[in-house]
Amino acid sequence: MNKKTAGEVNSFVDSVNSLFTEIESWIASTPLRGIRQEIEILEEASGLYKANRLAIVDEGGKKIADLQPIGTYIIGGNGRIDLNGTIDKVILVNLEAGGPSMTTTITVGGQPEKRTTPFYKGVDQQGWYWIEDKRRGKANLFTKDLFVELLREVSDYELA
Repeated sequence: MNKKTAGEVNSFVDSVNSLFTEIESWIASTPLRGIRQEIEILEEASGLYKANRLAIVDEGGKKIADLQPIGTYIIGGNGRIDLNGTIDKVILVNLEAGGPSMTTTITVGGQPEKRTTPFYKGVDQQGWYWIEDKRRGKANLFTKDLFVELLREVSDYELA
């Protein structure tokens, strides 16, 4: 793994760990707890590296959901984590402020017109996002309230 790739992978792993620490603080006063487990991820661009997965379990140890890092190298983002529940899954992506965009230049009458179109609406800061509707491109910053909502959606677990 070259220096640039190692830096990108380390940045992704650090971002994943920071998100997991935040989630653990969100559930600290609930019956849920997080259990980290080291996993290996193999990507063509980087090779093999280690990261953590976070299982969310209830007071009896029953798994409600898990947050599974998928990889550093995704189109338009800085990494992906899947929130897998017992009935569904949602995808979280790490985006830079402004989000990914596409720039096109069209020449009309000899005058170039440059147009930049963002892929998603609502990416006001760097962080983890859930893309609510791919067709409309609505991105939602991953917050405690959104976590609770998505946990209910993927697992049918009601966190009070």
